[in-house]
Formats: sequence, structure tokens, C-alpha cells
Amino acid sequence: MKHLSLFLLLLPFTCFAQLKIEGKVLNANDGKPIPDASVFINNATNGTKSNTDGTFTLYYLRSGQYDLVVSVIGYETYRKTVTVNKNMVLPDVQMIPKTMQLKVVRIGGDPKWARKVRLFKEYFLGRSAFADQCTVLNPEVLHLRFSKGEKVLKGDTEDFLEIVNDALGYKLKYLVSSFVLDKEAMSVGYEGSVLFEESTGKPEDVARWAKNRREAYFGSPTHFLREILASRVDSNFMVRPFCIKRIDTNKIVPINPGDIVYDKAIVYDTLHAAGYVHLTDKPGVYAITYSSDLDVFYYKPRQTHSMVAVGGREWGNRGQVGSIIFLDPNMYFDINGTILNPTGTMFKYKWGASRVAQLLPIDYWPEALDDDKMRFGKTK
Repeated sequence: MKHLSLFLLLLPFTCFAQLKIEGKVLNANDGKPIPDASVFINNATNGTKSNTDGTFTLYYLRSGQYDLVVSVIGYETYRKTVTVNKNMVLPDVQMIPKTMQLKVVRIGGDPKWARKVRLFKEYFLGRSAFADQCTVLNPEVLHLRFSKGEKVLKGDTEDFLEIVNDALGYKLKYLVSSFVLDKEAMSVGYEGSVLFEESTGKPEDVARWAKNRREAYFGSPTHFLREILASRVDSNFMVRPFCIKRIDTNKIVPINPGDIVYDKAIVYDTLHAAGYVHLTDKPGVYAITYSSDLDVFYYKPRQTHSMVAVGGREWGNRGQVGSIIFLDPNMYFDINGTILNPTGTMFKYKWGASRVAQLLPIDYWPEALDDDKMRFGKTK
């Protein structure tokens, strides 16, 4: 991999164009068109329905890599990764009918249902103030089940789980393919596909949503990756390896969990983007990699970047928003600021605690970044 340099000059000019994807949805068994199928780009506001002849068109796409999702009741969900760099006509989408399994009807209902739903909401939406403003409209589509003596909760959905997020002004339609809460291991993980729909409201609601969206965006992983693309990350973020430089010896020393430094002051060695961001052999796809995990700090405009620790305590600005834990050798991302291998990376701190209540669509851009929207091909 090559190091990043003159990043903006390396971006292809085709990424500025607004492109479209066309296709047709068919029954894989008999070849008949399927109308009214939901066709959308995962984690975006870009979605549509197939016509009576099964055809569909998705407009206003920028160059990049996307997850295309097609969903209709009674069929297996179709997912395909597409790389967009020009207008595309896809091969016919062949939908496979599901083998329907009859549900077990329990007389009197599930006595643990309320507890299951409460736990799901707590760990899926999160515990933030934004989560308190989220409403799940149809919890009955959830399939939730306990295992291991009720220490593990698993779940999924066959249809869209509909969530109104009144903090950010979106309605989310979420296909949950997997949800696992392991209380004994203190871990939670979920996968799925989501379509965002803009909410409508009074002017004061729109202003509140805009403010909250900015709060969720700035300092987020998406913001971090887009600042890399805009060659501004060294001004607005500070990245350092998970190690320290001792003042007395000027040597880099790895930090081990639980270590506390009492005798000598330490300073943290910071990295420039060229030290951890690399080009790949695939156009429009970039990689973050380093010999150790990385700590990421976000600083607001005109805030001094500093981080010094003395006697085991950190002094100065405490802007840490996350740590990047590499499970795969590289974390890949595209020109939209979308992470392409999310299961190959784990986040800690604020990034790791973020849940669906803080989730923004990948086509969201703060109004304050109008110059960036033009730079990356996003127009009003």
C-alpha cells in the first residue's frame, strides 16, 4: 500500500457526479416481476419501491461502494455490494421465496416478553438522551429469545422494525438480521440494514433536529474519515498510537492494561495522517492501519491540542472520542466516509458506546460544511 499524499488530487473526478442505479426485481422460481419491493441503499435516505413490472431506479448517488438491499415479505432479503462510478444497470435481482415456518402460539403470551423488549431497546438504541426520544412503533416484529439461563438475549426481524427518532428527525426502517446481548461477557453486537426517512415538523423541530444531528456528527467516526479525505484531520483530530513516550528517555513504551505511571511525566506521541492512512489498489477505497491500536481525540475549532500525563493523571484537553482496535490488519473506508469492513474493527470509549439513537445516514452532511458538499459532489 502507498502512503497518503496530496489526497484530494488523488480522488477521481467521477466522484463529483450524481449517478443512478437501475434494475428489475424478479421471482427466482418463475421469473415473474415482483412489485412494491423495498429497494434501498443501506444506512442512507436513498430508497424506492419496485414498479408493477418490477423495475426500479435509485437516483442521486455519488461514486463509492454501497450495500444495495432489496426486501419484500415472503422472500429472502437480497443484499449486494455495488461499486458506483457511473450510471449502472444491474443484472436482474432474483428473489428467493422463503420456506415459511409456522410460529408456535403460546396460550397467554410470553411472560418474559416485556423484559426482552426492554433489554433490546436499552442495548440497541443505547442509554443516551437521544435514546429517550426514540419510539419503537412495532416491537411485535421482533423475534427475541433467551439462552444460557437468560444471560444471552438473541433477536432478529423478518420485516422492518420501525423506529421514530425524534432527537434527530428520522424514521428508521431497520431489518435486524442479528442481535446478541451477552450479559455475562458484557458485550452486545447487532447487524442489519436500515433505511432512513426524513421527518416533517414545525420550524422549531427542524432547528432542534439540525442541532442534534451536528452534535451526533462532529467527532464521530464518519466525521473523522471525511476529515481525512478533506486533508484536515491533523487540524481537527489528534491520533496517537496506544503507547507513550517517556520524557526522561524519549523512548516509545507500549501501554499495558492497568499500567499506571507515577515516577516520570510522559507525553503522547502524535501521528500525521500519512503515518496511518494508505491508498489501496482499489479506486475510491482507502485503508487505516498501524502497528498498534490507535487513540483518537477530537478538538473543536480554535481549541489547543495538548495531552500530557504526570503522576498517572492526564492534564490538558481531554478530547478522546474513541480508540480503533484492529481485528483485521486494515480498516477500509471509501470516499463517503463509510467503513467497509465494520466487523474487522472494534471501537472503544464514545465511539464504542454509540448506538442506533446516534446513527446518522451516510448521505448526511452538516450545513456548515457546504464547501465540502461541493468538494465531494453533494449538492442541495
